[in-house]
Amino acid sequence: MNSKIIGTQKKGGIYVYNLDGSIAQEVLGGKPNNVDLRNGFSFIDGKDVIVGASDRIDNTIVLWRFMQKDARLITKPIARIKTDFPEVYGFCLGQIDGDFYAVATSKVGDIKAFKIRLDGNGVISEKTFEKSLGSIAEGCVIDDKTGHLYVSQELVGLWDINLKDSSANLIDKVGNGRLVADVEGASIWDDGTHRYLAVSVQGDSRFNIYDINQHHQYVGSFRVVASEKIDGVTTTDGIDVSAHNFGPDYPEGLVVVQDDINTMPDATQNFKLVSWQVIKEKLVLK
Repeated sequence: MNSKIIGTQKKGGIYVYNLDGSIAQEVLGGKPNNVDLRNGFSFIDGKDVIVGASDRIDNTIVLWRFMQKDARLITKPIARIKTDFPEVYGFCLGQIDGDFYAVATSKVGDIKAFKIRLDGNGVISEKTFEKSLGSIAEGCVIDDKTGHLYVSQELVGLWDINLKDSSANLIDKVGNGRLVADVEGASIWDDGTHRYLAVSVQGDSRFNIYDINQHHQYVGSFRVVASEKIDGVTTTDGIDVSAHNFGPDYPEGLVVVQDDINTMPDATQNFKLVSWQVIKEKLVLK
């Protein structure tokens, strides 16, 4: 299995990792914050994986092509989309009813969505949605099945926004015992039947799980604790989850989380990998 993990080094570029934690590729440059991808984007020579990130160097959305057959990121961006934000923060990609969308969030809580497609002259972007939450918004994830956007407003809570009619609902809020500031990364685990929303609670170094099929009912939280050889996850920022079978170590899916402080060994930030099967058993998920 030649699966890869794509992550950002906020002060220096994009990194592509193997599942054993080794670095497969470094794409240096910019100050990328959040990164996301979707398969099936139409390029001139066929469909492939599109990767995007928010870049705080010029407050743009940067798009690349990931060659699935080679498991390699093409280092030259295929496009930069201006957000016109004073400081771009979060980013996510989605595919709704066959169309691809790129969403960016900002330090002041503004959100913009762009429909993106490729033609002979490059990537065409069309702004389709704009909303202001009023304070820092970062982590986001698009639910491709419903057309809803989940956004973490760091000091306020977790939002469910319908990109089709712009309606918004605060799923959970800071201060109610489940969320504390800062609310950060968001991702969806979906095996085709059961669907869960995972959100990082940076202020408490844990992750909340909500059942999408049960009106976003809170079902529990988990922490990534230390083992004999690896330290636990502290003041976490980003999270990504997948229900794909990644082999015997991750048969029911993979959880990748960012760890801000490392003590075993004493080192810089890194990512920790956890089997969804463990989380499922601990929280008694379906």
